Amino acid sequence: MTVTEIALVHLTAGTSIDDIDIRSKLSHAKNIMQNYTGYQFYYMRQIEDPSYLYIIGEWESLDQHMNHFIPGDENQAVLASLKDEIVVDWLLHIDASHDNLPVPKTIKEKEKCHRGDLMWSIERHFVKAGQKDGFQQAFDDNSWHLQSFVTEGMIGGGWRVDQEDNEEEWVLLCPWQKVEQHSKFAELDGFARYDQIQQHLRGAEVKHAKLLEI
Repeated sequence: MTVTEIALVHLTAGTSIDDIDIRSKLSHAKNIMQNYTGYQFYYMRQIEDPSYLYIIGEWESLDQHMNHFIPGDENQAVLASLKDEIVVDWLLHIDASHDNLPVPKTIKEKEKCHRGDLMWSIERHFVKAGQKDGFQQAFDDNSWHLQSFVTEGMIGGGWRVDQEDNEEEWVLLCPWQKVEQHSKFAELDGFARYDQIQQHLRGAEVKHAKLLEI
C-alpha cells in the first residue's frame, strides 16, 4: 500500500536554513530519497516557527521506508552528516498517495509557491478511542464546507498507519493563499457544521508551511 511520509525536523540552535552547507546536505538527502523511490519529495518550512521543517514523501509501503530504506547505508550516511544540525521531532505515515494530496505538482503551482502565494495547513487530528468511524462519517458529511471555501485546489488526507499506542490519527493537508485565508473559514456558517468533527477528537495540532525550494 502506497503511503505518504510526513516528518517534522528541527534545526538545532545556530543552524540556519540559508547556510549553503546545510542546503547542500538537504538537497543530497532529497535526491537519495527520490532516486530510491522514484517519487517526488518536498521540504516545507513551518510558518509558526521557521526553525521547523517538514519532509513530505511517498513510499511503496511502510515496510519499504522503515525496514529497508532507513537502515540502508546511504540513508545512515546522510543522517550522520546531519546529526549536529537537524533533530527529528516526529515521523508518521498516512494511507494516501500524492495523487490524493494537495502537494505542488504543476509548474503553475510551483510558480505560486515561488511568489509566496501558496502554502498549506498540516492538521493532525487525534481521534478518541472507538470513534474512528464517527469521525470519518462527520468528516465525509461536512468536509464540503471546507472544500468549498478553499480556492487553491483540493484538500486531502489519510489515516495514520503507524499509530502510537493504537490511537487513531487523521492527517489533513489543505492549500491556502495565506494563513489569514484559513483563519477566515472560522467566521463562516459552514464552519460550525464542519466543526462537528471536534466531538470525536481528544485533541488537534494545526500548523502552516510554505514550500522550501531545495
